[in-house]
Amino acid sequence: MFQRLAAVAALAFSTVGCLVNVSHTSNPDRYFEEARRSANALAGRPGPASELRVLVYEPDDHKLVRVELPLGLVKRLTADGEFDWDLDFDGDVCHSGRHHCDEARKKLRKFRGRDLDKLPLGALVEVTEDDGQRVFVYLR
Repeated sequence: MFQRLAAVAALAFSTVGCLVNVSHTSNPDRYFEEARRSANALAGRPGPASELRVLVYEPDDHKLVRVELPLGLVKRLTADGEFDWDLDFDGDVCHSGRHHCDEARKKLRKFRGRDLDKLPLGALVEVTEDDGQRVFVYLR
């Protein structure tokens, strides 16, 4: 899902202000701490949120993906008000061999795309899988 989200964001970047950043690091802690600080500074504030931020780390490839999507685009990506939290990385991170992102997928499915702008700002989900994969999603 996040790779698909990243692809959509990259295509839409010039018109709606999306940001997609893919980098490589062996220690993503500072990026997750920075995202957590940003989310905590906003925590509990009433919405509406203006963007969805996603941070994903794949330890085997040392790949860190950061995506910032305007909430309007997220809502347009929903056909029936439901956001696709399938986490389909086209055989890359979440569906390669032992990576399945089960915990993140379970936690994210309770959020409906059409309702994201009604939620308070701050963290939605933070998951660290047994294999070291990490996912952090928050509203800003």
